Amino acid sequence: MRVSCLAAVATAVLGLAGSALAARAADDACYQKAQTQAQLNACASAALKREDDQLNQLYRQIMDRLGADQKARDLLTHAERDWLRFRGSACSFTAMRVADGSIYPMMMNDCMAGLTRTRNIELQDHLACYKGGEQAAAQCAVPGPAMK
Repeated sequence: MRVSCLAAVATAVLGLAGSALAARAADDACYQKAQTQAQLNACASAALKREDDQLNQLYRQIMDRLGADQKARDLLTHAERDWLRFRGSACSFTAMRVADGSIYPMMMNDCMAGLTRTRNIELQDHLACYKGGEQAAAQCAVPGPAMK
């Protein structure tokens, strides 16, 4: 009974991983070329690096816009640190069933890349908030380029 339960869990995990992989493969040549789990892990690592690089760039742009507003800068720093802790914890939970397997690095990196992609959109929205006009700009956490 235990073996069939483990087989069911493995099938479910691999099915989810496979569907996620299929969705990425259409957009990422690395996944299309990958032939081994190690290569898939490397693709996932590279995807996370790209998302993290964009996250860092957006963070720097927001900090630049905040200028001398130390309270806002401190709040952003605190929010990003908390978000990074959340990302790690959420992805550890998501990948916990494969923690001892060769697929674990891919699952962790895919999860973190996906959450980071969503966070990047949120930060881009903060940077673009002021474009909604004067009233919208008053409600933005991040001032427009000329509003510092």
